[in-house]
Amino acid sequence: MGNLCVSVLYGFCNLPLPSFQFNRTRLKDLSACSEPRFYSFSGTDELKLPSVQQIDVRLEQAIFLPQQFHVLQRRGDNSNAAYLSAHYISFYNCIWLVLNDTIVGAAFGTFLLENSTLLGHLLHEYANWLTVTLVRNALVWLDHWPAGLKLNTELSRFLCLCFMSLTDIWGSGLDLFAPHFPAILSVLGITGRFGMTMILSLLSDLLSILTGHLYLSYLIATVIFSRQLSIAHSLWNLFRGKRHNVLRDRTDSWDYDIDQLLLGTILFTLVAFLLPTVLVYYALFALARVVIILLHASLETVLAFMNHFPLFAMMLRAKDPSRLPGGVYLDVTGPGVGKVVLRNLPISISRIFFQHLLVWSRLSAHYHPLRLLRCLVTGTPLTQISRYSIRYSMVRKMPTNESSKL
Repeated sequence: MGNLCVSVLYGFCNLPLPSFQFNRTRLKDLSACSEPRFYSFSGTDELKLPSVQQIDVRLEQAIFLPQQFHVLQRRGDNSNAAYLSAHYISFYNCIWLVLNDTIVGAAFGTFLLENSTLLGHLLHEYANWLTVTLVRNALVWLDHWPAGLKLNTELSRFLCLCFMSLTDIWGSGLDLFAPHFPAILSVLGITGRFGMTMILSLLSDLLSILTGHLYLSYLIATVIFSRQLSIAHSLWNLFRGKRHNVLRDRTDSWDYDIDQLLLGTILFTLVAFLLPTVLVYYALFALARVVIILLHASLETVLAFMNHFPLFAMMLRAKDPSRLPGGVYLDVTGPGVGKVVLRNLPISISRIFFQHLLVWSRLSAHYHPLRLLRCLVTGTPLTQISRYSIRYSMVRKMPTNESSKL
């Protein structure tokens, strides 16, 4: 019965969503999929549901552990000691991680339940100040010639009113749901019984919800900025007597009429005078997006650490290094010719953390400052890293014969 429930829940996480809106993406893949079509403009941004991903991780572990236990029951055969030893370490490492995660989550969940009212009040206060009040003050400052920079008055007022209206609407909704914040934190405390990783995943979802208006404003500003860059690039080609060949995907020489050059000059003048105004508003929301991305990156790093840390392997390495062999070496003992003894070489710490170093390299490459700067300059949307890039699949095909074990 338990296996049936796990299989049903695992199938629900793999349920495909409607094709007209999500390209038949699975529910658990929302954290690594393209954005819904009703606001898609680049096909590269992401809609995050870390909580569903974490549930999927736990379901995979629930499927994986019985298989591992079945393999360990056949240890008496001693058909492949290295294979069984690897499954032994993997099985107990997963058990230890889940138990520690549950203990820490239960303790932190109890803290949230006992202080939900106070924490709910603080959450509303700081969320309103950081995501509404500061944004409004920044928009008003940008609309009044910031740092002596004279912007286009009409366009600046239009952008300021648009973004401020969106912020005010979000602030009104935030005030409307403020009485329910203690209940939300209580739900977070209850989910702590399923582990600290579940609380962190829900906190990541909550962060995305509380900053939804900033994300929408960033999308709007990015669309405007990227389109202006595209127009400026096309006009630059016009002044050089070139145009983009769509069929061959290259830039060819072209003779333009005087009317085309005159129209291009007028359009270039408009773009040149309007671009600084758009740029300052884009920079505001791009900066906010970078801060949010870094917060998500911190939560994703902690989740990857708690889900896949080699705790049992480190304990074996410290207690009995011989149980983690990494090779052999010859030791010559005694004077003269002496005696040659074959000894075990324990596995190195770097090899134990090999997968974690790989995950860290993926995280650092995705959130590298130069990459983020290039995305900001070119108007490319900033996205979070796919959870599949920093997670290990626990469900693996069990070998059926000796050759597959090797």
